[in-house]
Amino acid sequence: ADCLTKGMMYPPDPGEKFACVGGNVATNAGGMRAVKYGSTRDYVRAMTVVLPTGEITHLGATVSKTSSGYSLLNLMIGSEGTLGIITELTLKIIPAPKASASLIVPFEDLKTALETVPKLKMSSLNPQAIEFMEREIVLASERHTGRSVFPQEMGGQPYLLITLDSDSEDQLYTLLEQAAELVLDAGAMDVLVADSPAKMRDAWAARSAFLEVIMEETKLLDECDVVVPVTKIASYLEFVNKAGEECGLVIRSFGHAGDGNLHIYECSNDLTEEEFKKRVDKFFDIIY
Repeated sequence: ADCLTKGMMYPPDPGEKFACVGGNVATNAGGMRAVKYGSTRDYVRAMTVVLPTGEITHLGATVSKTSSGYSLLNLMIGSEGTLGIITELTLKIIPAPKASASLIVPFEDLKTALETVPKLKMSSLNPQAIEFMEREIVLASERHTGRSVFPQEMGGQPYLLITLDSDSEDQLYTLLEQAAELVLDAGAMDVLVADSPAKMRDAWAARSAFLEVIMEETKLLDECDVVVPVTKIASYLEFVNKAGEECGLVIRSFGHAGDGNLHIYECSNDLTEEEFKKRVDKFFDIIY
C-alpha cells in the first residue's frame, strides 16, 4: 500500500494474499498479472541466504546487469527452501499505471472463450491480466461474497476477466474500445466494463474467492497446477473434463488464461476418503 501511495507498484500478485514475500521468491510465485509483468523471478535483484552449512551468502546485485559467474540468484529463486533459507531480499518496483479497468466478458461455451485468448495476446492491447472461469463457480463465489457483478441474464457459461492498464484515461478508453471490438468479433455474448474502483474490486473479489468457495462447498478436495501453451488451453480442458467423468470426480477449473497456468480442482461430497484418493491418483496419471 505504501508503494502505491508513492506512485509505484510491485507487479507480482499471487493468489494467496497472506503469503510472505520470501515464500513467493522460494516458489517463484506467478499470479494474475504475470501475463504482462512476469513472475516473481523478474523482480528479485539481490538476496541474503543462509546455506545448509550455516554459511551466510549474498547473491545478485542492485545494478541492472550482473553477468559474471553463475546465476546463483536464479538458482535459489524457485528452489523451495531446498538450497537455503532466504533472510533478506532486494526487490524491483516499477511506476504504477495511472489508469486501469476490467472487462467482464461472457461466452456461450468454454472453447470460444479460450480461443479468444491467443487473439488478445497477439493484439497490441498488452493486457495486465486475462482470467477464465466457468459460470457455476462464479455463481457460487457471488453468493459467498454477497456481490453480483457478472452478468447472468444471458445464460453464458464461461467468462473471461480482462484487465487493461495505461498511462492515461484517454489511452485506456481507446484500449477498452479495441478490446471490446476484438472479443465481440471472436464470439463474446456481451462486454461489461468495470471502470470504477468499486466495480473492479467486486469483480476481482469474486475471482479471488474461488478457492475459498470450493473448500466451503466440498468435503474432499485435491488440486493440480498445470501450465500449457495458451493455444492449447481449450483442448486440454476438454480432455481434463472428460478424464474427470471417467474417474467419477467433479472437476472445477479456473486460472490464468493469459499464460496458460490452470488450477484444476478434484472434488467429491459422497466418496470415502480412500476411494477419493484412488480416483484422484488415476486422474493425475491421465492428465499429467
